[in-house]
Amino acid sequence: MIANLPFAILGNAEEWDVEVTARGGGIAGQMGAVRLGISRALVANDAEVKPALKKEGLMTRDSRAVERKKFGRKKARKHFQFSKR
Repeated sequence: MIANLPFAILGNAEEWDVEVTARGGGIAGQMGAVRLGISRALVANDAEVKPALKKEGLMTRDSRAVERKKFGRKKARKHFQFSKR
């Protein structure tokens, strides 16, 4: 359903046959990547559909990334347990 959203917005799902292989990340991240890839391919094919896809937020990448681990800590924000004595 998420991957077919660009086709649903444009109403041209019958015109396309898409086969995708996604690696890495989780299921939700892969679906977001597939959706972005399909949207970009549709815009590369016909630039007139870009405003409709951009209005729905399909032309932007999810920029969230894992925060790096800091030295002196267990993880990015988690500290080691403090013991006063």
